[in-house]
Amino acid sequence: MTDRAPPLATDRTRIPLVTLAWPIFVENLLRTSLMSVDTFMLSRYSEKAVAAMSLVNQFAFLIQLLYMMAAIGASILISQNLGAGRRRDAGQVGVASLGLILALSLVVSVAVAASARPILALYGLDPEVERYGRQFLVIYGGLSAFMAFNIGQASILRAWGHARDPMLVNITALLLTVAGNALCLFGPFGFPVLGVSGVAASTVLSQAVACGLYALIIRRRREIELPFREIRRIPSRVYRALVSVGVPTAGENLSYNLSQIVVLSMVARMGTEALATFGILISVLRYVFIIGVSIGSAAQIKVGYLAGAARHEEARGRVYRYFAVGFGASLAVIVLINLLKVPVLGIFSGNAGLVGLAASVLVVAIVHEPARNFNTIINPSLKGAGDVRFPVTVGIIGMWCVGTFGAWLLGIHLGLGLVGVWIAMACDEWSRGIAVLLRWRSGAWKNKSLLAPVDEAVVAPALSAVEQTEGL
Repeated sequence: MTDRAPPLATDRTRIPLVTLAWPIFVENLLRTSLMSVDTFMLSRYSEKAVAAMSLVNQFAFLIQLLYMMAAIGASILISQNLGAGRRRDAGQVGVASLGLILALSLVVSVAVAASARPILALYGLDPEVERYGRQFLVIYGGLSAFMAFNIGQASILRAWGHARDPMLVNITALLLTVAGNALCLFGPFGFPVLGVSGVAASTVLSQAVACGLYALIIRRRREIELPFREIRRIPSRVYRALVSVGVPTAGENLSYNLSQIVVLSMVARMGTEALATFGILISVLRYVFIIGVSIGSAAQIKVGYLAGAARHEEARGRVYRYFAVGFGASLAVIVLINLLKVPVLGIFSGNAGLVGLAASVLVVAIVHEPARNFNTIINPSLKGAGDVRFPVTVGIIGMWCVGTFGAWLLGIHLGLGLVGVWIAMACDEWSRGIAVLLRWRSGAWKNKSLLAPVDEAVVAPALSAVEQTEGL
């Protein structure tokens, strides 16, 4: 591809990390909080509805992972092209990713709607639980094309440096979903109580509204060039590049969640109290690790810009700083939670035994949580530079051989219980983290760019047009 478009008016490499990270953090924070509200509303409607949603949420997450394959690849390729000053190429990647997502969503939607009944029948569920699960899957999965397109459009906006736009759209969609759920479950103002099918419908409707908002925002961001008329002329290598980045990354995410399911089954064998404690701890610690996740998502885009511009040494130093900020912030928050653990845990339970067990695990979390930043910041930075296979391979090996096996060894075999499980997870994060840190220090990622060599004649004009002060 040859980029004949005018040079970019803004040098993306000089966008401060905080400009990319804070909207992602706010979005993650709100989504985490509203998940709790959603569960609370369902529990007031029916315990069997909560059970059904606990199961189908696993399938909903799998559907999202499938759509994220193209979106993740698009984000990295677009950011590298923009760093190299290749706006037209970035636009073609965006169009290719949306086309790929649309085709995939049509296949997935039909498959989920058609297979919901036989899949749920395999679990031997209570008839009412199965009915609730089927209602949600058929509506949510069968109309998931809106969600798919939203994932694709959001990745394009973030890769172009407009992280605040997806934040605002997703906040709108989340609030619409919660409001719709309240209407469908409790029937205020004479609204008919539609139950779980209404919850699914409100989710789809909010995604449809978000889809329109995304399209409008992208249209108004005139610098974003999406040449849809060229979709038939986009080279096949663009699609191959999207898949080569997206599939391994999605596979790593899927592997992690499968390993967590296996660990959860071990915890279930320890008894109801251990299982309940596990759930409470995840709810509390989610507010710690979204810090690193948000920084890492922004770092992946930032490193993509710098790798595209062939400014590798600058990328190397910046990622160390990003990691230091994430590590320090996570350590400060988890120490604070430990200092306040009695009142914090008391919000979730009045069971003294459960609170005591959770308090013991929180001590281990002081070692565990900061280490996550290796894998939430340095790992995506490697991928942003185009080095995808190494972190994915290390991740899959570590999470199963250290995390999952270690949870069995310490938690079950040696009888350390939930504390042993958390020690194993800490060892997993540190072992994987040290591996990706060494990879970053080695500089092997410098030769993994997904682009052809940078044309300095294209990049230079873009750099000279910048009059911004770069932050972190």
